[in-house]
Amino acid sequence: MDDLVQKALARWPNVPAIAGWLRLTAQGEWLLTGPVPQGLTISNARILNFIARNYAAEDDGRYYFQNGPQKAYVSLECTPWIYRVYPLDDGSDVLVTHTGLICLPDAMYTDEQGRALIHTSVGIGLLHSTDMARFSDGLVGDDGAFIHKGVWTVPENPAELLNTRIALRKNPSLTSGRYSRECGIEELDSASLPNRFHFQPDPEV
Repeated sequence: MDDLVQKALARWPNVPAIAGWLRLTAQGEWLLTGPVPQGLTISNARILNFIARNYAAEDDGRYYFQNGPQKAYVSLECTPWIYRVYPLDDGSDVLVTHTGLICLPDAMYTDEQGRALIHTSVGIGLLHSTDMARFSDGLVGDDGAFIHKGVWTVPENPAELLNTRIALRKNPSLTSGRYSRECGIEELDSASLPNRFHFQPDPEV
């Protein structure tokens, strides 16, 4: 969380939270849903990075954007995280959340729509649709089921390695290096995601 946000919280600790005006889409975009202007996708890079740095969750599974002293709960079209895969010249990949945080896959799933979902140390997330082809390159059959084999890089200085609209940030829980991961692909129903992975799609104040 930004220092300025923490200072604002300390100065104005009792600002009421709000809900119902910000939505995270399945493509990792922030959509204004109310009160006005409804249906507007936020595109300003400075605002996007500010939201990314101040996106978090409460213990009860409500995700929010800490907008200065005010907490704004976020509605989720699918999952609380959207993952992107960035290929490197050495053949490995970098896994990044929609907020720019570097991650490593711990488990992988597919739902009834054929979408890929990835679980990491930060939580469950839908793989961005444009990265499905790259993801499919790592799929291999194993006794009638599929597993994903991949080599993932956690860069020491991610911003120097990849130029992305959302500033990349190193996950403090991960050590830089290359990691080989093999994950079985479990089938699940998308309707089971909120209960199984403990998040609220439409949080209220």
